[in-house]
Amino acid sequence: MSKNRTRGESPSRISFYIQIGVSLVAAGILLVPLIFSDVPWPEAARDYLQGSALEDTGAVNTVSSIYLGYRVFDTLGETIVLLVAVSGTISIIAYSGSVLAKGFNLDEANTVTPVEGIQGRRLRTALIEVVTGKLGPIVLLFGVYVMLYGHLSPGGGFQGGVVIASGVVFLSLGGRQGASTRLTEPRVLAGLEAGAFFILVLAGLSGSILAQGFFSNFISGLGLPDVAFIVFLNTVIGLKVGAGIGFMSIAMLGRVHD
Repeated sequence: MSKNRTRGESPSRISFYIQIGVSLVAAGILLVPLIFSDVPWPEAARDYLQGSALEDTGAVNTVSSIYLGYRVFDTLGETIVLLVAVSGTISIIAYSGSVLAKGFNLDEANTVTPVEGIQGRRLRTALIEVVTGKLGPIVLLFGVYVMLYGHLSPGGGFQGGVVIASGVVFLSLGGRQGASTRLTEPRVLAGLEAGAFFILVLAGLSGSILAQGFFSNFISGLGLPDVAFIVFLNTVIGLKVGAGIGFMSIAMLGRVHD
């Protein structure tokens, strides 16, 4: 039986190596023209952003001023890509019969999954539950800090959102040790992500309604400093990224909620 399984895995392993090879060749084709290109780097744009980003947006972190000020429309596209990725992953999990990462559940450890006949492994221990349950709130708090202070230091909505998602996963893993919270429920995370995306689109349309342009800084009209718009967008994007990735990660863990 072991020999049959080894023979069955060989085609998939060959396919994996082929995919890696194709990816490397594609990356080489894309990067070689950039390396040997005679076109100079856009130094004028670089100098303008370096000298004007703080005055235009109020953000000390130039990276935040670029992706939430000068090219925020592109950032909206990135959030849509994340939304589609999460939706696709959940659809795949639902189609597979929710048997992914079956070994996560202690009650179903050392069982055979009905689809592929793969022996389940016990991946969750009491030590993991205790440690993750204690670390979850700390990681979550650090994610909020990275999200809110992205205009002053390295960080921002995307980076802070990923850290927040890690905190949500930690809280989910430590749920059996009394650290359970509604924040780890898929229903809450899905609603939080949808709400954040709606607010982000609404923020973009607000500028158009006020005849200031799509994604213009409508908060400055309320008497607040320009940087408040960057903090607002970082917060919305951070909540969306954190809820989306956290939702997807918990779904892949295979945990069942009430």
